[in-house]
Amino acid sequence: MEHVAEFRAILSRSGADPRTFTSVEIREHDAARTPDQQHGRWRRRALFVVAWIVLTNVGGAVMLTVVEHTTKAYAIPSSAMEPTLHCARPAPGCEAGTMDRVLVLRFPSRTPKRGDIVVFKTPPAALSKCGAGGTFTKRLVGLPGETVTERNGLISIDGKPLQEPYVEHRYEGPSASWHVPAGAYFVLGDNRPQSCDSRVWGTVPRGNIVGPIVARYWPLDRIGSP
Repeated sequence: MEHVAEFRAILSRSGADPRTFTSVEIREHDAARTPDQQHGRWRRRALFVVAWIVLTNVGGAVMLTVVEHTTKAYAIPSSAMEPTLHCARPAPGCEAGTMDRVLVLRFPSRTPKRGDIVVFKTPPAALSKCGAGGTFTKRLVGLPGETVTERNGLISIDGKPLQEPYVEHRYEGPSASWHVPAGAYFVLGDNRPQSCDSRVWGTVPRGNIVGPIVARYWPLDRIGSP
């Protein structure tokens, strides 16, 4: 791919190595650098990538400033969003040798939409019911005021089937329904049997949502929108 070859050349000249781009959540244990140093390192490199993707023929300095203040980089550590977003083997359920790395657009005032893949801060119940909490990535399925139903592995919204071509692995357990309260959203992992999500710990308040994933910047052969 021509754009990949060009990207490799840019990286070579810049000295950046996208394999080291990662999210703060995965490198918090790295004692070799302070948290501020870790944050600056991965963020500068991720911003370099998104600027290259978006600004081939535009004034880079101006737009890079805009990108820096509106995006954040994350890595995908689990199989909950397979195969849309890959985690890395040998972690359970992962389909790739390298985890995907993505850029998230922080919501300024935009209303989240159904189908968005969002990064969010988990409600407290996630830690007790899933054994993990913090920052999760899921697909936004149910909007405020709606009723979400799962039956025979298929999702419906207020009784109408939801088309989900991105789901390859469906849940085969008992049917259930959930009402989404005002100001909250219902999120699911694309890998339904392996995802601990709103079916288990409830909805996500609007204020917990960091933003939607807008680009995958690593590995090179998967650059683009997820």
